[in-house]
Amino acid sequence: MNCDECSRVERLVLKSLVAADKSETALRCYLIVHEFSAGVSDVAEYHALRAEQQRTADERHKAYMDFVSHKKSHQ
Repeated sequence: MNCDECSRVERLVLKSLVAADKSETALRCYLIVHEFSAGVSDVAEYHALRAEQQRTADERHKAYMDFVSHKKSHQ
């Protein structure tokens, strides 16, 4: 049986997985659509999408590690 904290950190992992997937998809779509574009606004958009992708990947990592650490505390 999961404790309340287990449920909370598990939800955070799932939410972070979705957010990371959305930002990765947005970056991938940008790269496909702007394959041959290299204007200043294109590069700025790329940097913004890349920063968001990195931020959500870091959040996903933290959420997963918090989940693993909490699960280990039950053992």
